[in-house]
Amino acid sequence: MSLEFLIVFPSVLLAVLVALNAGLWFHARNIALSAAEEGVRVARTHAEPGDGVQAARRFAIESGDGILIQPKATLGGNADTVEITVTGEAVSLVPGLTLSISQTARAPRERFTVPGAP
Repeated sequence: MSLEFLIVFPSVLLAVLVALNAGLWFHARNIALSAAEEGVRVARTHAEPGDGVQAARRFAIESGDGILIQPKATLGGNADTVEITVTGEAVSLVPGLTLSISQTARAPRERFTVPGAP
């Protein structure tokens, strides 16, 4: 009985830690996506170019404290669209397991037009 327990217990413990880690990874992924969406919301208006990146990074730090480790935000896109990518790592309960996260949000830039103008 104790030999069976010695073999089964570490396997069960590892399975529980992996399941908890999957939940933490999913939560960190949602935080990164929400941060990217917040950055796009700010950047698509006529704000300064770095405002969207700062908003995304600030959101990721405030919302993901302890879950999303070392969040970074980058700005991309072109003249018609804005794109923010938030990257980082999810906290890990399993020793030696590194879970990278990268989430991107994009939207068209807001443009003001005048009726009848091209």
